[in-house]
Amino acid sequence: MIQILFISFITIAIAIAANIVFGRRHSQHVSIAALLLVLIYISYSISAFASGGIALSESLPYISSLGVSLHFTLTPISIMLITMSLIVTLAAMVWQGFRSSNTHSMNSLLLLFELSAIGLFASANLFLFYIFWDVGVIAVFFIIRSFGSASRDVASKNFLIYSIFASALLLFAIMLIYFYTPVGSFNISYITAHSSEIPTAIQESIFMLMFMAFAIKMPIFPFHSWMPNAYSNAPTSGSVVLAGVLSKFGAYGMLVLFYMLPVAETLNEYIYAIAVISIFYAAFAAMKQNDLKKMAGYTSMVESGIILAGITALNYLGKYGSVYMMLAHGFTIALMFIAIGSIEFAYGTRSLSILRGAVSSAKSASYSFMFSIFGSTGMPLTAGFVAELMIFIGTASAFGLYGIIPLIGVILVGAYMYLAASRSIMSTKEKLQEVGIISKPQKAAMAIAIAAILFFGIFPFILLNLVRI
Repeated sequence: MIQILFISFITIAIAIAANIVFGRRHSQHVSIAALLLVLIYISYSISAFASGGIALSESLPYISSLGVSLHFTLTPISIMLITMSLIVTLAAMVWQGFRSSNTHSMNSLLLLFELSAIGLFASANLFLFYIFWDVGVIAVFFIIRSFGSASRDVASKNFLIYSIFASALLLFAIMLIYFYTPVGSFNISYITAHSSEIPTAIQESIFMLMFMAFAIKMPIFPFHSWMPNAYSNAPTSGSVVLAGVLSKFGAYGMLVLFYMLPVAETLNEYIYAIAVISIFYAAFAAMKQNDLKKMAGYTSMVESGIILAGITALNYLGKYGSVYMMLAHGFTIALMFIAIGSIEFAYGTRSLSILRGAVSSAKSASYSFMFSIFGSTGMPLTAGFVAELMIFIGTASAFGLYGIIPLIGVILVGAYMYLAASRSIMSTKEKLQEVGIISKPQKAAMAIAIAAILFFGIFPFILLNLVRI
């Protein structure tokens, strides 16, 4: 089973090499074929797990003197997140296909990013986690820097500065863990088993360092300042993987953190309060935005807060609800950014105040945008509904009535976005003159995201059976 992981790495690496060698001519076909092959591999692992349901791992010596090994593991959680990342990256790549210039360069960066995502979600030790974390950051930095909009220089620099700071915090925390465990190790399972032997004061320091690093990446208030510019100035494909997948690097890291250190049980109520504050801050910030991409960015931040709230519950439904929310959010925010990118391509603007009557010509993108709003607020039969149901049962069990406070934030931002879009994009009183025709690749990308949202909403048991839910 674990060989599937190594075959996936090789497949993506070959596709990146082919892009470099063959350039633009076959880039789109080769890149999409590689992602589809890896998706088939992972689909096979889902069927195999359904009968076994145990973690499978492989460890190869690397720097034995320091306890560093190439240690990967396939668990139900890693399979869920790898599946999500593949589908989101595939949708981003398909959307990118309508452009004729520099497609091979963008595809190579998207493939490199996907390789980092698979590696991070399957990492069984913190050394590999850190390596793949930084590879993903580098790939996204060059996506923003090379293909972003007018303010891409400032946006990419801010993104990089915050990312370097987060990486430094993470590295420092990993070093503390290594020196304070009984036998210096980067192995997550070993650290989890022996973390109670780390002095409480050191545990608290490690927790806060890692929390800040992961909060920056999710992002969570007040560590979100890089987000509006990065999301709005990245190219559409970049915004899709940045919000849909890279933010899950932080969310997955947060999940590992909370279940790795015992001190989390004494801090979870405070972190839950931070999550609630972040949700309401982002909800009200979204209401002030006229730029659709910035609005989507703050909407994404609301859902990141919900994911964090589920993690802080420290119970079964909160844990796996947050994982399923990572998956659902990846699909819905990908659809939202793809729809916004298509609307911008059709009308040359992302301004909500200008896009009155956009539905008259750009029907596919307009209706997709509305569907993404429904998906992000947890409409029944969408993946978000299943995830939010699990999370709020989990948080209510852990925090009582306080556990359902985040639901108010979801309702607020959802209602506002629906009303704003109805009065602008979906208005039938005006008709906007289009400057570009939405192409088949753009429509196909939206269809991929919609299909994923509905498929994992209608058939949640396909993945939840892996964790016996």
